Amino acid sequence: MPYVLGVHLGATATTAAIARRDGSRWAAATPVPLAAGLVVPTVLCKVQDGSFVAGEAAQRQEIAHHEWVARGFTARLGDDLPLLVGSDFVPAQRLVATMVEWVADVVAGKQGHPAEHIAIAHSATWGPHRIRLVQQALAQLGLNEVTMVPEPLAVALDYVAKQRVPEHEPIAVANIGGSGMDATVLRRRQRGFEVIGSSLTAEHPSGQDLDDEIFGAVRAEFGDQLDALDLDDLNHRAALAHLRAECVRAKEALSHQAGAQIRVELPGVRTEFAISRARYEKLVRPHLERVPELVLQAVQSATLSQEDLDAVVLAGGTARVPLLKQLVAERLAVPPQVDVSPELAAASGAASAAVQLLSTDSEEGSVSETSVLMRIEGSDFDEEEVEIPEAPRPPVEVEPMPLDPPDEDRKRRFKIIKLSVAAVLIIGGLLLTFFGPNPPTGGGLLGLFQHMRQ
Repeated sequence: MPYVLGVHLGATATTAAIARRDGSRWAAATPVPLAAGLVVPTVLCKVQDGSFVAGEAAQRQEIAHHEWVARGFTARLGDDLPLLVGSDFVPAQRLVATMVEWVADVVAGKQGHPAEHIAIAHSATWGPHRIRLVQQALAQLGLNEVTMVPEPLAVALDYVAKQRVPEHEPIAVANIGGSGMDATVLRRRQRGFEVIGSSLTAEHPSGQDLDDEIFGAVRAEFGDQLDALDLDDLNHRAALAHLRAECVRAKEALSHQAGAQIRVELPGVRTEFAISRARYEKLVRPHLERVPELVLQAVQSATLSQEDLDAVVLAGGTARVPLLKQLVAERLAVPPQVDVSPELAAASGAASAAVQLLSTDSEEGSVSETSVLMRIEGSDFDEEEVEIPEAPRPPVEVEPMPLDPPDEDRKRRFKIIKLSVAAVLIIGGLLLTFFGPNPPTGGGLLGLFQHMRQ
Protein backbone atom coordinates (compact mmCIF):
# COMPACT_ATOMS: atom_id res chain seq x y z
CA MET A 1 0.00 0.00 0.00
CA PRO A 2 1.46 3.44 -0.91
CA TYR A 3 2.64 5.56 2.01
CA VAL A 4 4.47 8.74 2.88
CA LEU A 5 7.14 9.04 5.56
CA GLY A 6 7.58 11.74 8.19
CA VAL A 7 10.92 11.93 9.96
CA HIS A 8 11.68 14.06 13.00
CA LEU A 9 15.44 14.53 13.08
CA GLY A 10 16.08 15.85 16.57
CA ALA A 11 19.45 16.75 18.02
CA THR A 12 19.43 13.75 20.36
CA ALA A 13 16.54 11.57 19.19
CA THR A 14 14.93 10.57 15.90
CA THR A 15 11.39 9.35 15.28
CA ALA A 16 9.31 8.41 12.25
CA ALA A 17 5.65 8.15 11.23
CA ILE A 18 3.85 7.02 8.11
CA ALA A 19 0.49 7.69 6.50
CA ARG A 20 -0.94 5.13 4.08
CA ARG A 21 -3.03 5.82 1.02
CA ASP A 22 -6.05 3.71 0.14
CA GLY A 23 -7.26 4.82 -3.24
CA SER A 24 -7.83 8.57 -3.05
CA ARG A 25 -8.01 8.70 0.74
CA TRP A 26 -5.21 8.94 3.25
CA ALA A 27 -5.24 7.39 6.69
CA ALA A 28 -4.07 9.35 9.72
CA ALA A 29 -0.35 9.43 10.41
CA THR A 30 0.87 6.70 12.77
CA PRO A 31 4.29 6.32 14.42
CA VAL A 32 6.50 3.50 13.17
CA PRO A 33 9.26 1.80 15.23
CA LEU A 34 12.79 2.10 13.92
CA ALA A 35 14.38 -0.37 16.31
CA ALA A 36 13.29 -1.85 19.63
CA GLY A 37 11.22 1.26 20.35
CA LEU A 38 9.67 4.25 18.63
CA VAL A 39 12.53 6.60 19.56
CA VAL A 40 16.14 6.02 18.54
CA PRO A 41 19.19 8.15 19.38
CA THR A 42 20.45 10.45 16.65
CA VAL A 43 23.83 8.73 16.53
CA LEU A 44 25.89 7.32 13.67
CA CYS A 45 28.88 4.96 13.71
CA LYS A 46 31.17 4.41 10.76
CA VAL A 47 32.07 0.77 10.14
CA GLN A 48 34.95 -0.89 8.30
CA ASP A 49 33.41 -0.85 4.82
CA GLY A 50 32.85 2.92 5.04
CA SER A 51 29.11 2.72 5.61
CA PHE A 52 27.26 3.82 8.74
CA VAL A 53 25.08 2.13 11.31
CA ALA A 54 22.66 4.30 13.24
CA GLY A 55 20.53 4.54 16.34
CA GLU A 56 21.01 2.13 19.21
CA ALA A 57 23.50 -0.03 17.28
CA ALA A 58 25.73 3.03 16.83
CA GLN A 59 25.30 4.10 20.44
CA ARG A 60 26.53 0.71 21.66
CA GLN A 61 29.80 1.25 19.80
CA GLU A 62 30.47 4.54 21.57
CA ILE A 63 32.09 2.95 24.60
CA ALA A 64 34.72 0.93 22.77
CA HIS A 65 35.04 2.89 19.52
CA HIS A 66 34.01 6.43 20.35
CA GLU A 67 36.27 7.93 17.71
CA TRP A 68 34.12 6.30 15.01
CA VAL A 69 30.85 7.58 16.47
CA ALA A 70 29.19 10.87 15.49
CA ARG A 71 26.52 12.62 17.54
CA GLY A 72 25.36 16.22 17.82
CA PHE A 73 25.90 16.75 14.10
CA THR A 74 22.57 18.51 13.56
CA ALA A 75 23.90 21.44 15.60
CA ARG A 76 27.04 21.57 13.41
CA LEU A 77 25.09 21.99 10.19
CA GLY A 78 26.40 24.98 8.26
CA ASP A 79 29.81 25.00 9.96
CA ASP A 80 32.83 25.43 7.71
CA LEU A 81 34.72 22.67 9.51
CA PRO A 82 33.55 19.07 9.00
CA LEU A 83 33.40 16.51 11.80
CA LEU A 84 36.19 14.00 12.33
CA VAL A 85 34.71 10.50 12.23
CA GLY A 86 37.45 7.91 12.58
CA SER A 87 40.15 9.02 10.17
CA ASP A 88 37.86 10.94 7.81
CA PHE A 89 36.39 14.42 7.87
CA VAL A 90 32.66 14.32 7.11
CA PRO A 91 30.46 17.42 6.58
CA ALA A 92 27.56 17.69 8.99
CA GLN A 93 25.02 17.73 6.14
CA ARG A 94 26.29 14.37 4.92
CA LEU A 95 25.71 12.91 8.39
CA VAL A 96 22.22 14.43 8.52
CA ALA A 97 21.39 12.93 5.11
CA THR A 98 22.83 9.57 6.15
CA MET A 99 20.60 9.47 9.24
CA VAL A 100 17.53 10.22 7.11
CA GLU A 101 18.57 7.59 4.57
CA TRP A 102 18.90 5.02 7.35
CA VAL A 103 15.39 5.82 8.62
CA ALA A 104 13.96 5.59 5.09
CA ASP A 105 15.68 2.23 4.53
CA VAL A 106 14.42 0.79 7.83
CA VAL A 107 10.83 1.85 7.10
CA ALA A 108 11.05 0.63 3.50
CA GLY A 109 12.20 -2.75 4.78
CA LYS A 110 9.19 -2.95 7.10
CA GLN A 111 6.70 -1.77 4.49
CA GLY A 112 8.15 -3.70 1.58
CA HIS A 113 8.81 -0.66 -0.64
CA PRO A 114 10.07 2.95 -0.39
CA ALA A 115 7.89 5.90 0.57
CA GLU A 116 6.28 8.02 -2.12
CA HIS A 117 7.48 11.14 -0.37
CA ILE A 118 9.52 12.05 2.70
CA ALA A 119 8.99 15.09 4.92
CA ILE A 120 11.63 15.98 7.50
CA ALA A 121 10.75 17.94 10.63
CA HIS A 122 13.86 19.92 11.50
CA SER A 123 15.03 22.48 14.03
CA ALA A 124 13.41 25.91 13.90
CA THR A 125 16.94 27.38 13.79
CA TRP A 126 17.64 26.03 10.31
CA GLY A 127 17.50 28.78 7.74
CA PRO A 128 17.56 28.55 3.93
CA HIS A 129 21.31 27.89 3.78
CA ARG A 130 21.20 24.89 6.12
CA ILE A 131 18.10 23.52 4.44
CA ARG A 132 19.76 23.76 1.04
CA LEU A 133 22.85 21.94 2.32
CA VAL A 134 20.68 19.08 3.55
CA GLN A 135 18.71 18.94 0.29
CA GLN A 136 21.93 18.73 -1.70
CA ALA A 137 23.30 15.97 0.54
CA LEU A 138 20.03 14.04 0.28
CA ALA A 139 20.03 14.38 -3.51
CA GLN A 140 23.55 12.90 -3.61
CA LEU A 141 22.13 9.84 -1.84
CA GLY A 142 19.29 9.60 -4.34
CA LEU A 143 16.61 11.09 -2.05
CA ASN A 144 14.99 13.75 -4.20
CA GLU A 145 11.34 13.59 -3.14
CA VAL A 146 11.92 15.35 0.19
CA THR A 147 10.20 18.29 1.89
CA MET A 148 11.67 20.19 4.84
CA VAL A 149 9.23 21.22 7.59
CA PRO A 150 10.19 23.31 10.67
CA GLU A 151 9.42 21.55 13.97
CA PRO A 152 6.84 24.11 15.20
CA LEU A 153 4.85 23.75 12.00
CA ALA A 154 5.04 19.96 12.15
CA VAL A 155 3.73 19.97 15.73
CA ALA A 156 0.90 22.32 14.74
CA LEU A 157 -0.06 20.06 11.83
CA ASP A 158 -0.19 17.06 14.14
CA TYR A 159 -2.34 18.98 16.61
CA VAL A 160 -4.84 20.23 14.03
CA ALA A 161 -5.16 16.70 12.62
CA LYS A 162 -6.54 15.66 16.03
CA GLN A 163 -8.16 18.83 17.40
CA ARG A 164 -10.23 21.47 15.66
CA VAL A 165 -8.69 24.94 15.49
CA PRO A 166 -10.99 27.69 14.13
CA GLU A 167 -9.69 29.73 11.23
CA HIS A 168 -7.70 32.86 12.16
CA GLU A 169 -7.18 31.57 15.71
CA PRO A 170 -3.57 31.55 16.99
CA ILE A 171 -1.91 28.70 18.86
CA ALA A 172 1.43 28.65 20.65
CA VAL A 173 3.75 25.67 20.19
CA ALA A 174 6.55 24.93 22.65
CA ASN A 175 8.83 22.08 21.66
CA ILE A 176 11.30 20.96 24.34
CA GLY A 177 13.94 18.71 22.82
CA GLY A 178 17.03 16.99 24.08
CA SER A 179 19.36 19.96 23.54
CA GLY A 180 17.07 23.01 23.69
CA MET A 181 13.60 24.36 23.07
CA ASP A 182 11.71 26.66 20.75
CA ALA A 183 8.47 28.63 21.11
CA THR A 184 6.39 29.78 18.15
CA VAL A 185 2.96 31.32 17.59
CA LEU A 186 1.06 30.17 14.50
CA ARG A 187 -2.27 31.38 13.13
CA ARG A 188 -4.76 28.97 11.62
CA ARG A 189 -5.63 29.71 8.00
CA GLN A 190 -8.07 28.06 5.67
CA ARG A 191 -5.18 26.35 3.94
CA GLY A 192 -2.86 25.74 6.83
CA PHE A 193 -0.83 27.84 9.25
CA GLU A 194 1.27 30.96 9.15
CA VAL A 195 3.85 31.90 11.73
CA ILE A 196 3.28 35.27 13.36
CA GLY A 197 5.93 37.07 15.32
CA SER A 198 9.27 35.36 15.86
CA SER A 199 10.13 31.74 16.44
CA LEU A 200 12.27 31.93 19.59
CA THR A 201 14.87 29.34 20.51
CA ALA A 202 16.94 28.69 23.62
CA GLU A 203 19.54 26.11 24.65
CA HIS A 204 17.84 25.76 28.03
CA PRO A 205 15.76 24.08 29.21
CA SER A 206 16.39 20.76 27.50
CA GLY A 207 15.96 17.10 28.24
CA GLN A 208 19.68 16.88 28.91
CA ASP A 209 19.35 19.52 31.64
CA LEU A 210 16.90 17.28 33.46
CA ASP A 211 19.17 14.25 33.00
CA ASP A 212 22.08 16.22 34.45
CA GLU A 213 20.07 17.19 37.52
CA ILE A 214 19.35 13.55 38.34
CA PHE A 215 22.95 12.60 37.65
CA GLY A 216 24.06 15.43 39.95
CA ALA A 217 21.92 13.98 42.74
CA VAL A 218 23.60 10.60 42.24
CA ARG A 219 27.03 12.22 42.19
CA ALA A 220 26.31 13.91 45.51
CA GLU A 221 25.92 10.42 46.99
CA PHE A 222 28.65 8.55 45.10
CA GLY A 223 31.08 11.31 44.20
CA ASP A 224 34.19 9.51 45.47
CA GLN A 225 33.49 6.40 43.42
CA LEU A 226 32.75 8.47 40.31
CA ASP A 227 35.91 10.53 40.74
CA ALA A 228 37.92 7.33 40.98
CA LEU A 229 36.80 6.15 37.54
CA ASP A 230 39.54 5.84 34.92
CA LEU A 231 37.93 6.83 31.64
CA ASP A 232 40.76 5.14 29.75
CA ASP A 233 39.48 1.86 31.17
CA LEU A 234 36.79 0.29 28.99
CA ASN A 235 34.92 -1.20 31.95
CA HIS A 236 34.88 2.12 33.78
CA ARG A 237 33.53 3.93 30.73
CA ALA A 238 30.84 1.29 30.40
CA ALA A 239 29.87 1.71 34.06
CA LEU A 240 29.56 5.49 33.64
CA ALA A 241 27.48 5.13 30.46
CA HIS A 242 25.20 2.65 32.23
CA LEU A 243 24.69 5.05 35.13
CA ARG A 244 23.78 7.92 32.81
CA ALA A 245 21.32 5.67 30.98
CA GLU A 246 19.76 4.83 34.33
CA CYS A 247 19.32 8.54 35.05
CA VAL A 248 17.50 8.99 31.74
CA ARG A 249 15.26 6.00 32.48
CA ALA A 250 14.46 7.40 35.94
CA LYS A 251 13.59 10.80 34.47
CA GLU A 252 11.09 9.21 32.12
CA ALA A 253 9.60 7.09 34.91
CA LEU A 254 9.14 10.11 37.19
CA SER A 255 6.72 11.64 34.67
CA HIS A 256 4.11 9.06 35.67
CA GLN A 257 5.41 7.55 38.93
CA ALA A 258 5.85 8.91 42.43
CA GLY A 259 9.43 7.66 42.58
CA ALA A 260 12.15 5.74 40.76
CA GLN A 261 15.09 3.50 41.57
CA ILE A 262 18.46 4.03 39.87
CA ARG A 263 20.83 1.06 39.67
CA VAL A 264 24.33 2.15 40.64
CA GLU A 265 26.99 -0.31 39.49
CA LEU A 266 30.46 1.16 39.97
CA PRO A 267 33.77 -0.47 40.93
CA GLY A 268 33.26 -1.59 44.53
CA VAL A 269 29.63 -0.41 44.59
CA ARG A 270 26.47 -2.26 43.59
CA THR A 271 23.33 -0.69 45.02
CA GLU A 272 20.25 1.39 44.18
CA PHE A 273 19.61 5.09 44.54
CA ALA A 274 16.03 6.19 45.21
CA ILE A 275 14.67 9.51 44.02
CA SER A 276 11.13 10.79 44.57
CA ARG A 277 9.12 12.93 42.22
CA ALA A 278 9.03 15.70 44.82
CA ARG A 279 12.83 15.85 44.94
CA TYR A 280 13.07 15.60 41.17
CA GLU A 281 10.64 18.46 40.65
CA LYS A 282 12.56 20.61 43.11
CA LEU A 283 15.75 19.99 41.12
CA VAL A 284 14.28 20.70 37.69
CA ARG A 285 11.86 23.51 38.56
CA PRO A 286 14.32 26.34 37.70
CA HIS A 287 14.73 24.83 34.22
CA LEU A 288 11.04 24.27 33.59
CA GLU A 289 10.08 27.78 34.68
CA ARG A 290 11.84 29.09 31.57
CA VAL A 291 9.33 27.38 29.26
CA PRO A 292 6.28 29.59 29.93
CA GLU A 293 8.52 32.67 29.91
CA LEU A 294 9.82 31.88 26.42
CA VAL A 295 6.28 31.17 25.23
CA LEU A 296 5.17 34.55 26.58
CA GLN A 297 8.00 36.25 24.70
CA ALA A 298 6.89 34.53 21.49
CA VAL A 299 3.30 35.66 22.12
CA GLN A 300 4.46 39.23 22.71
CA SER A 301 6.51 39.16 19.49
CA ALA A 302 3.24 38.37 17.70
CA THR A 303 1.64 41.43 19.38
CA LEU A 304 -0.83 39.16 21.18
CA SER A 305 -1.65 38.33 24.78
CA GLN A 306 -2.10 34.89 26.29
CA GLU A 307 -5.86 35.48 26.33
CA ASP A 308 -5.80 35.57 22.52
CA LEU A 309 -4.47 32.02 22.21
CA ASP A 310 -6.78 29.20 21.22
CA ALA A 311 -4.32 26.65 22.65
CA VAL A 312 -0.81 26.15 23.97
CA VAL A 313 0.66 22.92 22.62
CA LEU A 314 3.64 21.26 24.35
CA ALA A 315 5.76 18.76 22.44
CA GLY A 316 8.88 16.72 23.13
CA GLY A 317 9.50 14.13 25.81
CA THR A 318 9.84 16.77 28.53
CA ALA A 319 6.20 17.77 27.93
CA ARG A 320 5.24 14.68 29.92
CA VAL A 321 6.51 16.21 33.18
CA PRO A 322 3.44 17.10 35.32
CA LEU A 323 5.20 20.11 36.85
CA LEU A 324 5.72 21.65 33.41
CA LYS A 325 2.02 21.46 32.61
CA GLN A 326 1.26 23.08 35.96
CA LEU A 327 3.74 25.92 35.44
CA VAL A 328 2.43 26.68 31.95
CA ALA A 329 -1.19 26.69 33.11
CA GLU A 330 -0.38 29.03 36.00
CA ARG A 331 1.74 31.46 34.00
CA LEU A 332 -0.29 31.59 30.79
CA ALA A 333 -3.77 31.01 32.22
CA VAL A 334 -4.29 28.46 29.43
CA PRO A 335 -4.30 24.70 30.15
CA PRO A 336 -1.58 23.26 27.88
CA GLN A 337 -2.40 20.57 25.34
CA VAL A 338 -0.09 17.56 25.46
CA ASP A 339 -0.37 14.57 23.15
CA VAL A 340 -0.34 11.04 24.56
CA SER A 341 3.10 10.66 22.96
CA PRO A 342 4.46 14.23 22.71
CA GLU A 343 7.87 13.03 21.57
CA LEU A 344 6.24 11.64 18.38
CA ALA A 345 4.17 14.71 17.46
CA ALA A 346 6.71 16.28 15.09
CA ALA A 347 7.19 13.08 13.07
CA SER A 348 3.42 12.61 12.74
CA GLY A 349 3.04 16.25 11.69
CA ALA A 350 5.75 15.81 9.07
CA ALA A 351 3.87 12.81 7.67
CA SER A 352 0.71 14.97 7.54
CA ALA A 353 2.65 17.59 5.56
CA ALA A 354 3.76 14.92 3.09
CA VAL A 355 0.15 13.77 2.70
CA GLN A 356 -0.96 17.28 1.85
CA LEU A 357 1.71 17.57 -0.80
CA LEU A 358 0.46 14.46 -2.55
CA SER A 359 -3.26 15.04 -2.09
CA THR A 360 -5.15 15.47 -5.36
CA ASP A 361 -8.58 16.18 -3.88
CA SER A 362 -8.79 18.80 -1.13
CA GLU A 363 -12.20 17.50 -0.12
CA GLU A 364 -10.93 14.01 0.69
CA GLY A 365 -8.34 12.58 3.01
CA SER A 366 -8.13 12.54 6.75
CA VAL A 367 -5.88 15.58 6.84
CA SER A 368 -7.38 17.53 3.98
CA GLU A 369 -7.41 20.75 5.99
CA THR A 370 -3.75 20.74 6.92
CA SER A 371 -2.17 22.45 3.93
CA VAL A 372 1.21 23.81 4.83
CA LEU A 373 1.97 27.53 4.87
CA MET A 374 5.54 28.38 5.80
CA ARG A 375 7.57 31.52 6.29
CA ILE A 376 11.30 31.23 6.84
CA GLU A 377 14.04 33.78 7.33
CA GLY A 378 17.29 32.74 8.98
CA SER A 379 16.48 31.24 12.35
CA ASP A 380 12.97 32.68 12.24
CA PHE A 381 10.24 32.76 9.60
CA ASP A 382 10.06 35.70 7.23
CA GLU A 383 7.08 37.74 6.17
CA GLU A 384 6.33 35.96 2.90
CA GLU A 385 3.83 33.13 2.82
CA VAL A 386 4.78 30.18 0.66
CA GLU A 387 1.87 27.87 -0.02
CA ILE A 388 2.74 24.29 -0.79
CA PRO A 389 0.42 23.11 -3.57
CA GLU A 390 -1.58 19.96 -3.43
CA ALA A 391 -0.20 18.62 -6.69
CA PRO A 392 2.72 16.15 -6.47
CA ARG A 393 5.94 17.97 -5.88
CA PRO A 394 8.62 17.62 -8.58
CA PRO A 395 12.04 16.23 -7.65
CA VAL A 396 14.45 18.59 -5.96
CA GLU A 397 16.83 20.08 -8.53
CA VAL A 398 20.22 20.70 -7.01
CA GLU A 399 22.07 23.58 -8.58
CA PRO A 400 25.85 23.44 -8.15
CA MET A 401 27.32 26.28 -6.20
CA PRO A 402 29.40 28.68 -8.38
CA LEU A 403 33.09 27.81 -8.08
CA ASP A 404 34.59 30.54 -10.26
CA PRO A 405 34.73 34.11 -8.94
CA PRO A 406 32.91 36.89 -10.82
CA ASP A 407 34.77 38.75 -13.59
CA GLU A 408 35.63 41.76 -11.44
CA ASP A 409 36.90 39.53 -8.68
CA ARG A 410 38.99 37.56 -11.20
CA LYS A 411 40.53 40.74 -12.62
CA ARG A 412 41.36 42.02 -9.16
CA ARG A 413 43.06 38.76 -8.19
CA PHE A 414 45.03 38.66 -11.47
CA LYS A 415 46.25 42.23 -10.89
CA ILE A 416 47.39 41.32 -7.37
CA ILE A 417 49.28 38.31 -8.72
CA LYS A 418 51.07 40.43 -11.37
CA LEU A 419 52.10 43.03 -8.79
CA SER A 420 53.35 40.30 -6.46
CA VAL A 421 55.48 38.73 -9.22
CA ALA A 422 56.93 42.12 -10.14
CA ALA A 423 57.83 42.79 -6.52
CA VAL A 424 59.56 39.43 -6.21
CA LEU A 425 61.63 40.09 -9.37
CA ILE A 426 62.72 43.53 -8.12
CA ILE A 427 63.73 42.18 -4.72
CA GLY A 428 65.57 39.29 -6.40
CA GLY A 429 67.49 41.71 -8.61
CA LEU A 430 68.52 43.82 -5.65
CA LEU A 431 69.71 40.78 -3.70
CA LEU A 432 71.69 39.53 -6.70
CA THR A 433 73.29 42.92 -7.10
CA PHE A 434 74.19 43.15 -3.43
CA PHE A 435 75.46 39.60 -2.93
CA GLY A 436 76.70 38.87 -6.47
CA PRO A 437 80.33 38.48 -7.72
CA ASN A 438 81.00 42.23 -7.34
CA PRO A 439 79.17 43.25 -4.20
CA PRO A 440 79.07 46.90 -3.19
CA THR A 441 82.04 48.03 -1.12
CA GLY A 442 79.99 49.74 1.54
CA GLY A 443 78.11 47.85 4.21
CA GLY A 444 74.39 47.63 4.63
CA LEU A 445 71.98 49.77 2.69
CA LEU A 446 74.56 52.55 2.20
CA GLY A 447 76.84 50.22 0.26
CA LEU A 448 73.91 49.02 -1.78
CA PHE A 449 72.93 52.59 -2.70
CA GLN A 450 76.54 53.41 -3.63
CA HIS A 451 76.74 50.39 -5.88
CA MET A 452 73.48 51.25 -7.58
CA ARG A 453 74.68 54.78 -8.27
CA GLN A 454 77.79 53.39 -10.01
